[in-house]
Amino acid sequence: MRRSRVSIPRLLCFCLAVLLSAHAAAVPIPWKNCGKPTDLLSISKSDVSVWPPSVAAPVNATATFDTSGNLQNLRVFLVHGFVWTFNSGPLPATQSGGFVSLPASFPVTLIKPPLPLAAGPVGTTHVFGANSATPTTVVQSANLASDINLPVTTTVSLAFGGTPGFPLKANGGAYDVRVQMTESDGTGVFCMDMTVPLKSGGLVDVIAPTAIPSLSRVGLALVALLIGVGATLAIRRIG
Repeated sequence: MRRSRVSIPRLLCFCLAVLLSAHAAAVPIPWKNCGKPTDLLSISKSDVSVWPPSVAAPVNATATFDTSGNLQNLRVFLVHGFVWTFNSGPLPATQSGGFVSLPASFPVTLIKPPLPLAAGPVGTTHVFGANSATPTTVVQSANLASDINLPVTTTVSLAFGGTPGFPLKANGGAYDVRVQMTESDGTGVFCMDMTVPLKSGGLVDVIAPTAIPSLSRVGLALVALLIGVGATLAIRRIG
């Protein structure tokens, strides 16, 4: 029976690669707990594959504007124990010099996950920028002390460079994010506060709809004429 030879240098390189990859996947996320020890959701592990992240993680947002430049919705996506998605709805935001100013904090509505959430241990793994050249993986372990039930109140604060708001076109920079959730009786669910430093890109993706082209007066007159001609022909056919 022939025995296969094992290359010692190759085996050592493989073990080293495994150790390095394990270490790279275990960088603690530097977030702060702004809640109370009695909050329902407690995080025991919050690791990321690389920090600063190559893409916005463990939180990002999508801003949707209408054709008049009004902020219709800010969707916030957050991995914190669970994978959370929130919608703000229309916000009193202003634009100046390519920067969107936001209130210091604003309420959001929970979209996902659906409530109630059952008490118990939670394990979450999510890949940010899965289709990019440099994805970022977040791995978390948490425990929920008791069920989370509707209704809940959630507020978000988002700042760039210390100023509430975000740039329309960003190429790196530091974003400050704070998310706090409480139940209707005042029981805290969680409060997380963190700074996400990005070397490139931004934390907020901007969706601006293409303006619908308006017809000139001549175009409107032509449309009215065509409608009139069509109506006349239809009446003649009936008669």
